[in-house]
Amino acid sequence: MRYATNVRVDAPPAAVWAVLADVGGWPQWTPTVTAVETGGAGLAVGTTVTVSQPGRRPTPYTVDTLEPGRRFRWSRTAGGVRQWADHVVRPLPGSDSCEVDLTFAMEGPVGGMLGRLGAATIRRMVDTEASSPKARAERSAG
Repeated sequence: MRYATNVRVDAPPAAVWAVLADVGGWPQWTPTVTAVETGGAGLAVGTTVTVSQPGRRPTPYTVDTLEPGRRFRWSRTAGGVRQWADHVVRPLPGSDSCEVDLTFAMEGPVGGMLGRLGAATIRRMVDTEASSPKARAERSAG
């Protein structure tokens, strides 16, 4: 199961990246995250970030890809399920705006089945997580 969405943000890419990459601040601007534990570290490959979401147990993800100012991805593997989430800020040529691309996937022997069962919730959460930094970055830029 894989779901991707993107949202145009009328704010500079650097401002959008600042919002998105401050994962400890996510509970302040998205209702899909209630707490984030980073162990005091910023985003770096190998950093473990534990995300708490409404109705779910805290989930640790390890940052496996980081392109500062542009992209980070984190992932985890447990119980036959590999989950990953990719977060990308793409500048739009000829403007001071950008797009945010978010992708969430569940893979593996159990991941596909769990992904299909939770597909509606996953889509709703990923869509909310794409529109929430848009609102915050546009307010800050405006």
